[in-house]
Amino acid sequence: MDAVLLSILSGLLLTAGFPKPALYFLSWIALVPLFFAIRGKSLKHAFWLGYLCGVVHLFTVLFWIRYAIYHFGGFPFVVSLLILLLLCCMLALYPAVFSLTACWLEKQPALFVFGLPFVWVALEWMRAFFPFSGFPWSNIGYTQTPLNLLIQVADITGVYGLSWLVVLGSTVVAGFFFNYFRKSGVTLLAACIVAALFYGFWRLDNIKSIQGRAAPLAVSVIQGNIKQDEKWDPAFQTETISRYALFSQEALREEPVPDLLFWPESAMPFFYGIDEIRSPEVNRFVEESKKPVLFGSLGVTLIDGKARLLNRAYLLDGRGILKGAYAKQHLVPFGEYVPLSSVLFFVRHLAFGDMDFVPGKDPGPVFLNGLPMGVLICYEVIFPEISRESIRRGAQVLMNMTNDAWYGDTGGPYQHLDISRWRAIEFRVPLARAANTGVSAVFDATGAELGRIPLNTGGFLTRNIHPMPFLSFYAKYGDIFAWFSVFAAVFALLYRFAYFKMYRRISP
Repeated sequence: MDAVLLSILSGLLLTAGFPKPALYFLSWIALVPLFFAIRGKSLKHAFWLGYLCGVVHLFTVLFWIRYAIYHFGGFPFVVSLLILLLLCCMLALYPAVFSLTACWLEKQPALFVFGLPFVWVALEWMRAFFPFSGFPWSNIGYTQTPLNLLIQVADITGVYGLSWLVVLGSTVVAGFFFNYFRKSGVTLLAACIVAALFYGFWRLDNIKSIQGRAAPLAVSVIQGNIKQDEKWDPAFQTETISRYALFSQEALREEPVPDLLFWPESAMPFFYGIDEIRSPEVNRFVEESKKPVLFGSLGVTLIDGKARLLNRAYLLDGRGILKGAYAKQHLVPFGEYVPLSSVLFFVRHLAFGDMDFVPGKDPGPVFLNGLPMGVLICYEVIFPEISRESIRRGAQVLMNMTNDAWYGDTGGPYQHLDISRWRAIEFRVPLARAANTGVSAVFDATGAELGRIPLNTGGFLTRNIHPMPFLSFYAKYGDIFAWFSVFAAVFALLYRFAYFKMYRRISP
């Protein structure tokens, strides 16, 4: 029973580092109770204790998913909890495997203290691709978002470098109690933290200097604060357009005068360019304002002669002429399409009736007066490789439009906001975030927040950002650190296996 309680405690500590409540300092010791729970246990027992820890953690940190399923999926409250629990049961296999590995490496103190952080990162990286299209949402490195100085190293390692460091904190603390490499463990942890902080000092000064020499672009983020149950009501569409026009006009009367108006995902809840009534209303506003607008709306494409839905972003210049468009590439499973639909034919997704969206094919940026801007729609921002591809194709700014009204006043919108901030740091470009109900924000290339519009508030936020034309190490080489972690984890496991075989051979 004590082991079960310790596993549950680890699950809760893992969640406590994320918004809400964002007690990031607890993440550094979150796995210590689990290490005590599995100490001396069989591999099978350790697996199930890790599985329990994972289910508790994932169920609590992802509880915002239940809100969307219950309020907008039409499922009863209990069923929505069971659906969330099913997802957590799949994802909990990763911490279960980690726990099993920790138990197996227990008799190799060096591998336990110094190897387990690589195992954790390898599993996090795998989760970015499985199940279905991947779900790299609650990576433990994201808990350190408030420590902007420490996380600057992400432009080399991505978020995985901080995940490694945070898990090293737990293995070193556990090792201290277990008498495993006390001095060397504490020394390595301290050295890595100090090195990251020194790099952060240098990198912040370096990036700020480069930003200071770049010409500014004034972006006005507009947050319409349209309720999800009103957004798709045809009777409310005129009011929706009017609200975005009103906040945009207010922004145009303030200093600095925006060079670009930025509206959220599906800000215009109709088929732009097809709807012959609403589309001209948008064009008319743009012509009157004489300012470019980047906004989200629905699109249609023909596949095998059949009309299919696209989640699109449109860029209009100051004359109301379409200058570019981007279609969302990474769709939300069960939100915008149903994976394994031939098997799960009875499942209905949340986004738009019973019609599946199809992914866009062009990852390239859109161009504003020659400036390449990478567009990320909704949770595309949680996949660094999508941002990386856009940056490698020339984007000097990232524009993340989203609709987090699905998640209400839960931890979801705040977790999503924190994740988006990391893309600015990793790729050393400013990032503007326009959310329907919030939280909208603007970050510079150091990850510093330049301003935000709170959740469930309508309004605008105008800030000068500085396009950045160079590639960071992470933009050039991608997840080298994650790959290194995979190889290091495999090496640790092979070494432990070889040692076990040798020990069995020489034992009487």
